[in-house]
Amino acid sequence: MTAAPPMPPRASGRLTGRKVMAVFVAFFGTVAAADTALFVLATRTWSGLEVASPYRAGQLYNAELRHAREQDALGWHLDASVVRHPSGVATVTVIAADGEAHPLRGRALHARLERPTDKRKDVAVDLAEVAAGTYAARAEPVARGQWDLVVEVAGEDGVAFRRRHRIVLD
Repeated sequence: MTAAPPMPPRASGRLTGRKVMAVFVAFFGTVAAADTALFVLATRTWSGLEVASPYRAGQLYNAELRHAREQDALGWHLDASVVRHPSGVATVTVIAADGEAHPLRGRALHARLERPTDKRKDVAVDLAEVAAGTYAARAEPVARGQWDLVVEVAGEDGVAFRRRHRIVLD
């Protein structure tokens, strides 16, 4: 009869059921914690909604198309620019002209600098006429980055003309 080979001594780092369970729980706990943190940070910075009620916006779509046709029929042109100064103050300038290139005088213009991803940082200003057909205002504080400049010309029954420009401020 041959002798059985001697058993190796038990190592203290032996893989047991408890160790496997601890590694399993630690791994998936880390993944779940990271997912939770990313989800919370994402929902706090942007809701994902462009409008408060997408259903209602869909119902108003035909009215928006009609309004866009009426606006195009006016033939107005708006040239808008924004200059951001190092102090964070931005100067919004709009030159407004009709279809025959005559300056639009005596109009009420409103501008909004909208953050595409965070509506809480929007800045609204009323533009004052500084020359014939030229309107300007100061907006503050305005951070660097990408913005939507929305310029509205007030009409008798609301907004007569609206233009949206995507801009990047340095």
